[in-house]
Amino acid sequence: MQVRERCSCQGCNEVVELEIGRFLYDERWFAKIEYRRSAAWRLHLIQQEVLEAMAYGLPLKAIMDTLCRKVEQLAPSVTCSVLEVDPQLRLRHIASPSLPEHYSAAIDGLPIGAKAGSCGTAAYRGEPVEVVDIATDPLWEDYKQLALPLGLRACWSSPIKSSDGRVLGAFAFYYPRSRGPNLLERQIVRTCLHLCMIAMEHEETRSRAYEYAFSDPLTRLANRTRFQQRVSELLALVAETGQKVAVHYVGLDRFQAINEMLGYAAGDEILQSIGSRLATLVRDREALARIGGDEFAVVQAGDLKDEDVAGRARRIGALVEEPFIVAGQPLHLEASIGIAIGPEDSKSADVLIHNAALAMRRVKELGRGTYVFYEKHLNERMQRRRRTERDLQDALSRGELELYFQPIFCLKTGTIEQAEALLRWNHPERGMVLPSEFIPLAEQCGLIQEIGEWVIRKVCALAAKWPGSVGVAVNLSPLQFDNSDLGKVVASALEVSGLDPSRLELEITESVLLRDCAVSVSILDELAELGVSIALDDFGTGFSSLSYLQRFKVDRIKIDQSFVRDINTSEGSLKIVRAIVMLGHSLGLNVTAEGVETDDQLAAVRGEGCDAAQGFYIGMPCSLAEFAEQLERVNGSAAPAA
Repeated sequence: MQVRERCSCQGCNEVVELEIGRFLYDERWFAKIEYRRSAAWRLHLIQQEVLEAMAYGLPLKAIMDTLCRKVEQLAPSVTCSVLEVDPQLRLRHIASPSLPEHYSAAIDGLPIGAKAGSCGTAAYRGEPVEVVDIATDPLWEDYKQLALPLGLRACWSSPIKSSDGRVLGAFAFYYPRSRGPNLLERQIVRTCLHLCMIAMEHEETRSRAYEYAFSDPLTRLANRTRFQQRVSELLALVAETGQKVAVHYVGLDRFQAINEMLGYAAGDEILQSIGSRLATLVRDREALARIGGDEFAVVQAGDLKDEDVAGRARRIGALVEEPFIVAGQPLHLEASIGIAIGPEDSKSADVLIHNAALAMRRVKELGRGTYVFYEKHLNERMQRRRRTERDLQDALSRGELELYFQPIFCLKTGTIEQAEALLRWNHPERGMVLPSEFIPLAEQCGLIQEIGEWVIRKVCALAAKWPGSVGVAVNLSPLQFDNSDLGKVVASALEVSGLDPSRLELEITESVLLRDCAVSVSILDELAELGVSIALDDFGTGFSSLSYLQRFKVDRIKIDQSFVRDINTSEGSLKIVRAIVMLGHSLGLNVTAEGVETDDQLAAVRGEGCDAAQGFYIGMPCSLAEFAEQLERVNGSAAPAA
């Protein structure tokens, strides 16, 4: 006989169950009274235990596993299961301690739907589904072969819903015979659904916090912090095995130009695509990270040989170089990759990543689009580079940048028709630093725009005071064409200085034309409308496509000094000079020979019909005051020396 009574202890309001029975022993009757707490009280204890587990930070799987075991003790005739629904609307196994692993594995990944067993259908409908006979119910038609051999005859599943109504998963009871739930089981499920909702929302919150702390919001890859942790973990592992850890630091080349040309939305889309491509190289998602901006990092570990590491670097480069389709047009990128190997380059994750970054920057110095291994001398070299970079940042404000001028002679009149402005850096400790040393640095550290604008404004202001027949030429870095405001800068300099636009010539290299991007084309058109001249410098050393001369407005081509140097000793160089002159004149362009260093070379370029010449033989680069003296001596008209 069962009796339900309220406990008579002072201050206690608990309902208990008494099981009263009798038995005969030694010809005497005895009463057996069994005291146990009610199902409601035991359910309350389960609830407390689950909430405490969440408070202690136990994983969701462990919490749900405990919940299932406790529920099965409370209702011995059921088998309990907890599933979640992933963002792709597929069932994912969390806990089912009494079901065979092969059954749980078969359910994992199944899509929810209108006819997807009890759990998949309940999650799809957002309401409970009671199947009292798995063998005959059409909802189980495609899955009954999984359940029936295990003795599972019925299944009742209820959707687990979040506080805002989203379906998070499914809570299920399986039965060994065909039946539906009783009153106690319904009470248990109501409580468990609430507990599952709390636990799953808690896990979502914890996952979001982890994602914010350790993942890149754009690509969903690991961020620098998590990547550094992962490298540390791998270094600790290989310290015991004698294996190696290789960090590949990947920098996209000239990515800023893409942002400016196509917009940041397109740039973000490309970064996401690169992240997806690189993810195909790694099994461990945390072995790949977006370090920041246009830089990624990949780590590999194992019994690595140098060729294994180099092969990975080549695959990374190949993935980046695959064309992207943006606005229906193919776009090509390259990557510079620096490699550092631990523990030989460092046993510290932070230092190893830093060394790989140094090697990547070395690649960018060497010409981009390849990979190099870190070498210890790089550290010292990069320290010197940083000091120089800091000095260069202050050079403008301290007035250390100076302009020199090299005369360009008209070969018909023998007078100076132009001067090419050449930048010099008068360093307080190192003395005069040549452009070949600091201009690449300015391009790499982003100072070229500021320095280039200063040069244009300064040159225009000085040349405006020269005799009206003398023009000035200014070299433009290809990176200045990344700035869509370049035309406005030139227009402003002309307006402020009062220099006639026809007296200003801007020298570009073929690399500007090779890029053939909308920004470059637009800037060249804008400059042409201003009335300034465009000269194609170092002509003959690049692709020298005739289509450039047809497509872009060019007023002058300058024959590279390598051909002029050998014009009297190499028949090939002579023929190239002759061909360039004929080509230029046929297109109505002026032709200037660069690098004239001897009287014979001067005679040769004059004989081949060049319009102008420059070089050390006829005019060295000199200060403004010296150029003014030379101009007065040669042309008979003076230019102000300041």
